[in-house]
Amino acid sequence: MGMNVGFLADWDGSSAFVDAMKHARPWQDATDWHLPVQGVDEAGWPTSDASTVILTGTPSQFNGRYKLSFKGQATVALMWSTGRVENQSYDPASNTTTADVIYAYDSSVTDARTVGLVLTATRRTPQSPLNSGFTDMHLYRPGYPADGSVRFTSPFLNALKNSQVIRMMEWNAANQNVLQHWTDRMRPSDMYRKVPAYTGPSGRLWSFGSSGAAIEHQIALCNDAQADCWFNIPVTADDEYVSKLALAIRYGTDGVEPYAAPTDQPKYAPLQAGLRIYLEYGNENWNSGNGFFNLSILEDLVGALDSGHPVMTPATGNLWYRVWRYGAWRMAKVSDQFRATFGDAAMGARVRPLLMTQQGNGQSTVHEALEWLDRYAQTQTPARSAASYLYAAGGSGYYGVNQDPTPLSDMDAFFAPTNFPATRFFSAMAVDAIWAANYGLRRVAYEGGPSLDIYGSSARTADLDPRMQSMIVQSHDAWSNIGGDLLVYYKVVGAPEWEFTNNIETTDTPKFKGLAQLASQPRAAVTLGAALPGKLRPGDVPKAELISNFYGYSTSCSGQSCLYLGRDPGSWNGLTAHADQAFSGQLVLAGLAVQPCKLKIWINGLAQGQLDLAASGALGNTAALPVQIPQGLVVIRVELLSGEGYVSEVRVGR
Repeated sequence: MGMNVGFLADWDGSSAFVDAMKHARPWQDATDWHLPVQGVDEAGWPTSDASTVILTGTPSQFNGRYKLSFKGQATVALMWSTGRVENQSYDPASNTTTADVIYAYDSSVTDARTVGLVLTATRRTPQSPLNSGFTDMHLYRPGYPADGSVRFTSPFLNALKNSQVIRMMEWNAANQNVLQHWTDRMRPSDMYRKVPAYTGPSGRLWSFGSSGAAIEHQIALCNDAQADCWFNIPVTADDEYVSKLALAIRYGTDGVEPYAAPTDQPKYAPLQAGLRIYLEYGNENWNSGNGFFNLSILEDLVGALDSGHPVMTPATGNLWYRVWRYGAWRMAKVSDQFRATFGDAAMGARVRPLLMTQQGNGQSTVHEALEWLDRYAQTQTPARSAASYLYAAGGSGYYGVNQDPTPLSDMDAFFAPTNFPATRFFSAMAVDAIWAANYGLRRVAYEGGPSLDIYGSSARTADLDPRMQSMIVQSHDAWSNIGGDLLVYYKVVGAPEWEFTNNIETTDTPKFKGLAQLASQPRAAVTLGAALPGKLRPGDVPKAELISNFYGYSTSCSGQSCLYLGRDPGSWNGLTAHADQAFSGQLVLAGLAVQPCKLKIWINGLAQGQLDLAASGALGNTAALPVQIPQGLVVIRVELLSGEGYVSEVRVGR
């Protein structure tokens, strides 16, 4: 199980950083906070008097004594807030001002409130003129050291305790991050860094972009939480950015550049050796919604490709298909760049490149991308496979209930025993699991969990109902039943439609209790498809569980249901099964050959050998083929090498 962390903002509710300035808004004018500040340096520190909002919430969330420090001099006052500034002093030797900032709203006030700071009569250095700004401000929360030695708050880390993976999509502003070059990235010492505008090959301009959080802070969170780290790479990032990201994760950085080798005392530590690395290119690159830049950027990039680019073969007039292929191609390049830094043995073990798509193979996002990537891999020297580039694939893991009460007022109807797990959602998730297994990949969900977005803020009623714990557990078991591996839930705190808590101090919510229960019990077994040893009959398989690269169809052969194998070499069908344990077995295929068929058998992306199906005008059997059956989800791919025919049954015995 994993968890997405939310946007860093004054209103985010996570209280993630001990240094509250990491949540503050960009600087505004000191006399009118509706106006932008007169100027900032490249790191986002003001070059004039300035003010900013730091935290938004309730008095119980932000009241207390904070420790303030910054480089320079200023008169410090509270923005709107009830409270005071005490013990302000200036050390000329280090050009450092320190003070105690006390926020003290009356505890009876329960409305949302905002706290901030106003700095006037600023002097950046002793030699600078008045109204010249300041740098390097920190505001450490009550009860924590004032030296930066503790980076993340205890409640925030506690909320992540049952998450083996932390996904940084929103910390990386992945939907609007148009970063191209490593030199322009957010650094750990920055207040804010504006991402330069991105101009696509067509001349189209994306002038607004978000920088997200520094990579060093993303690594630090995973180290402190002892969780694997999921990084989202901007779709505009160049090769140098990717290579330096790999170095930063492996060796750490000096705050600007990554180290190129192990360093005794790195300024910013690398990801600890025992923690894994998940890599995703962008986020929801199929999403055309407002605020999602990646699809339009990729359409622009793909539109400029020449006919010799690998994405253009085989030819397709479908622009979106070329976009899905481009994402797979770029992810393959990212994978090889990390391979160069971490070594072959780390790939798929510690380093886990991913191809994330639309749930249920929506718009053929997983089908088109994986089929193209596997074909592309086979053209390499030596020949490769999709699994040599990727660890996992698939869409989200969101689910609801079978019947949605409207409005959400009848909790008994919502949580009725027959209302979850929701069949339609897990049927769609299974499609992705089958496609991934067909190429030897895991089924991973970048986001998921109960999605109550049709209810808006009223979803909190369901969130806090004790029966939500059972919904989480049973639905996750259904995810495991269809071959789901890692499911990264969305998200710790935020909108009621998805949040796991509405107060970061409270982790005994039904949703969190569900995760704790799952963490304490064995993973549910895979049950999708026919049980092996056993028989796979196309007529017994739901249409959604039959995958093909040529839109194969079912028909009747000698009174039995059959699946058409095609007539073009390379056409294939995939049949779904499961095994409680791995075993060595024998596979026999029964079918009807219109022309003598030579068939190649693959199991979870690994070639097992070839079979011959003789033409006889009636159903016949092939010879037995020795095969290796893995534990869990099993996809048996029957590829036509020559001939034409139908398959009626596949038998697998020990």
